[in-house]
Formats: sequence, C-alpha cells, structure tokens
Amino acid sequence: MAKSKAKKLTKKELEDVKDLQQKINTLLMNIGNAELVKNTLCARHTELQAEWKDTTTALEDKYGSVNISLEDGTLSEVEENAEAVA
Repeated sequence: MAKSKAKKLTKKELEDVKDLQQKINTLLMNIGNAELVKNTLCARHTELQAEWKDTTTALEDKYGSVNISLEDGTLSEVEENAEAVA
C-alpha cells in the first residue's frame, strides 16, 4: 500500500495565516489593555466623585446653600423658584 503525500499549505498561505493570527492576537491584547485603562479611569472617576461630594458638603456646612462662581469664588444666594411649587 502506497503512502499518500501529506497535504500542506503553500509557503505563502502559511505566512498569510500566521500573519492574520498574529494580528488577531495583537488586537486582543490591545483590547485587554484598553479594558485595564478603562477600569482604572472608572475607579479614579469614582474617587473624584466622592472627593467632590465631601468638598461640596464641607462648603455647604460652612457657607450654607449658595452658588459659587468658579471664575472668582464669589458666593451668591440661591434664588428660590416660585414656579417650581406648582
């Protein structure tokens, strides 16, 4: 019984498949890195929100419920909206 010759891809086909596999692996690694960055940024955002709440609470305790100008730090009274009580 004669052995049949093993079938193989051409050298070019094999190179193309390997190249595509490498591109897919690189892309998946980049997606993983992007997720890590996203998680880090989300955690930092949560920290800043907590810091914002602490700061605004402390300022409200000190100055009462006022508007603060971010231009120069001027405080102004909060205007009551009479129409909101409808």
